[in-house]
Amino acid sequence: MNTRSQVAAIALMAASLTLTGCTKDGDHAEPGSPDHVSAAASPSPSAAPFANAPWRLQVVHLLEALRTPQDGTYRTWMSDDATYWTDSFVYTPRSTSEPGWDRRNYEGMTVTYPGKLTPAEKDLLFKSLTRDNRTIASTLTVDRVEQQPDGTRQDYWFTFKVQSSDGDWLTGRAMGHSDEKGNGRVNHLSYDVKSP
Repeated sequence: MNTRSQVAAIALMAASLTLTGCTKDGDHAEPGSPDHVSAAASPSPSAAPFANAPWRLQVVHLLEALRTPQDGTYRTWMSDDATYWTDSFVYTPRSTSEPGWDRRNYEGMTVTYPGKLTPAEKDLLFKSLTRDNRTIASTLTVDRVEQQPDGTRQDYWFTFKVQSSDGDWLTGRAMGHSDEKGNGRVNHLSYDVKSP
């Protein structure tokens, strides 16, 4: 009787393991097997859920455009039109030579007006935003969404991380406006900075 019970228990356990997938397939495949390689190589669908969000892409494209400001494409995401000089932009200056250094708040951020800046001041602003052209815009990943557009013209606000060419990861915050077609303006791009 005990032998029959043991055989039944072993058969039940084997059937249970087969049904739950605890075999050599999928995540439990042997290292080096084709199943193991495909399981490890396939990215999780939620790895970067906001990778194609228009508001994330606006910030990515702004950072890319600021590397070559002479072509003017940055104006798609950041206004510096002198006729609309009241359009403000919030950022984190790094040194006394950068616009708004003397007006920084307790977080190290300042409000500046790109339409009022001289060409030399704009150059300093753009170099600060791209960290001297070292940010790799395509690596920008959304860490936390504070406010996400819902299809109508609305503000967005998110924190991000972006890698620099020297291997460091910078954390920051971006804000702006977006519409259902993905058009908009970026009006805040700040990085965490140490207090002087």
